[in-house]
Amino acid sequence: MEFPTPATEKIVETAAMREIIKRTLAIHPGNSIWYGLSRNGKTTTARYAVEKIQEAYDSDNPNAFRAVHYEVGEIAAWSGNEQKKGLKSLHNATLGRIDEGLYRNDPAETIVEHLVRGLMRKNIGQIFVDEAGNLSLDAIRGMMMVYDGAKNVGHRLSITFIGMDDLPVKVTKVPQVSGRIHEWCYFEPYKLEEVAELLCALHPHFARLDLKNPLHREQIELIYDLHGGLPGHIIPFIRKIERYQKYKPEEITTVYLKTIHLRTVLDRDNAIRKSLEIYSGKPYKSSSQKFAGSPNENRQQKKEVRNRERNKTKIKHGER
Repeated sequence: MEFPTPATEKIVETAAMREIIKRTLAIHPGNSIWYGLSRNGKTTTARYAVEKIQEAYDSDNPNAFRAVHYEVGEIAAWSGNEQKKGLKSLHNATLGRIDEGLYRNDPAETIVEHLVRGLMRKNIGQIFVDEAGNLSLDAIRGMMMVYDGAKNVGHRLSITFIGMDDLPVKVTKVPQVSGRIHEWCYFEPYKLEEVAELLCALHPHFARLDLKNPLHREQIELIYDLHGGLPGHIIPFIRKIERYQKYKPEEITTVYLKTIHLRTVLDRDNAIRKSLEIYSGKPYKSSSQKFAGSPNENRQQKKEVRNRERNKTKIKHGER
């Protein structure tokens, strides 16, 4: 058995990424929303922005600042203390674990002051909050308090909320939040030309292709159609091709690309179909039998048998 060689992660800068980063930094200090389909490059763009900001950082430049990107967990609505939970999330991601005494005993405004002082000390001026659709509205309002607190003491801070779900609708419900969003960026799926640019940077085979050549264009169009122009699906597909080529080199053609794709799709469809045939609803787990799942039909039959046995026992003892 041979373990696979770790793939070198490579971020390919595209015109769309440059434009969104430019628009986001143009409103600094200010807050923004990044929204778009899953696997559409939002997280990659944020990580790339942080990488470039860190590279350009110069402590002697008064306008320079550092950036942080992190993925937030769920803070559900009506879960209690949502503003403080939002502040705790920001603190842990930017400054490290918050003191539990401070979090439990002090009001939100005290935590904001402590957090702002820490951001100033580290000169953090841009925070990318990924998966922000997991946040309740009150948790977002708590994070907005940090923006206001930084502004009050002259620290330039921007917060970018990245996500899906109902994030845009959520933040527009309250004027105190929507009025503090200064830029909106919607991530479109890649166009065919952008997919060609991405493929060119990812694999030498595609770097030799020319969109003007019908045979070459057919391969690029196939990948574009199969993955909907979503880079988060295209990149793993190219890595899969690299691994197959390493173990068994073959000519990369349109038929070859379809074959690689169908190997995964057919097994996925078979697994889903079989699951729907056997199970309906949440699988039943019997702790006594250590059985991972029981079909609903069998479960109902067992229940009817138990009821019949119980009724027989009652009749035997003269119960009505």
